[in-house]
Amino acid sequence: MLLYDNKGFFWLLLNRRGSVFYRWDSLLGGLCVALLGGAVQYMHSSGWENKPEIGHHYGLQALGVAVTFAIVFRTQLAWNRYWEAVTQLHVMYSKWHDAFSQFQGFAEVTLKAAKEKKDEAKIKLIMMKQRRLKLNFALLSAMAAERLSHGDNQLIEDMSRKVRSRHAMRVEKEAEVEVRILKTGLPPQGYQPPAFVERKDFDRGLKKVMSFVLFRKPSPQQMDLLARSNDPVSSVMYWITWDLASVMKELDTAPPIQTRMYQELSNGMLGFNNCLKIADVPFPLPFAQLLLMSLVAFSLLIPLYVIVFTKSLVVGPVLCFFLFESLWCMNEVAKELENPFGQDMNDISLPDFHLRFVDTLESVSHMEQHEMLQMDDIDDTGDSLLRWRG
Repeated sequence: MLLYDNKGFFWLLLNRRGSVFYRWDSLLGGLCVALLGGAVQYMHSSGWENKPEIGHHYGLQALGVAVTFAIVFRTQLAWNRYWEAVTQLHVMYSKWHDAFSQFQGFAEVTLKAAKEKKDEAKIKLIMMKQRRLKLNFALLSAMAAERLSHGDNQLIEDMSRKVRSRHAMRVEKEAEVEVRILKTGLPPQGYQPPAFVERKDFDRGLKKVMSFVLFRKPSPQQMDLLARSNDPVSSVMYWITWDLASVMKELDTAPPIQTRMYQELSNGMLGFNNCLKIADVPFPLPFAQLLLMSLVAFSLLIPLYVIVFTKSLVVGPVLCFFLFESLWCMNEVAKELENPFGQDMNDISLPDFHLRFVDTLESVSHMEQHEMLQMDDIDDTGDSLLRWRG
């Protein structure tokens, strides 16, 4: 996802990074249409008896209106998909952050009371659950981001852009797994884990994050379970739910209040599945095919339409070029927005969202947070001096 200053005129106009206008295929298509327009104008200027003529422009205008409406309609739908993806992604991470923050608050209050009672067994259990949940929440985020970045829309782009049904893609994936088992003798693996890097070893100066940051890499047992799982996100979610349920009776917070954690986890999974809907379900093929056919047909007729009315060897080709570019690039913008979780420059940066989430987990669970919360904000003299309460 690119951020930019929309107040800059010349910089924005000439920027090539992430642009659909300055792509070689768009420019080549516009140049071909412009040259074709120049050729039509030359035919008219030289008095060629077989020069193309337009008796009435109603047909071309009707086709132009239909193509323009279809492109604008597709672009609007594509933007709705893109905005919905960003919205649901924020919902997913905000709800998971809320669930972790609530558990941390409940756990720290319980831990403080256990320390006062010197209940070592309870202290050890609560601290162990805090560590496990912190690691698993980061792993959950990594699994979710990796799954969205490898949705069916992205997979079909990696398969030479051929048409596949979802059933056929599943069959092909399972066939590849069976071949790998026969060749290597390894157990069935329905999932290949992404690249992980521990947070303490991560270089925060990198401008592009290619791997997923974790507090600690998964254990061999976790990696084996993830490799055997057909849905790693649900597997990690189950680990988190199990930890929360196993420590429920130890927390000093009332059970009805604790249910809020499960509700936020569920809301986060709802956001993830809404994102998955966009990552796996493409724009309808019949609409995209029909629009492309209409756009190509109209583009071939642009020179005939423009030159007949401009009758200029200079203005005509220039107008042909920009008319083609405006319609063609608008369609390219729609194609960019329809798959927001891909690998293109304008797509949503999932590793960056994940890294920000890991940073929030660290901030909430930092020891200084807990020490500060046990201090008075203002002393007896009114000075804003923090004083240790206990």
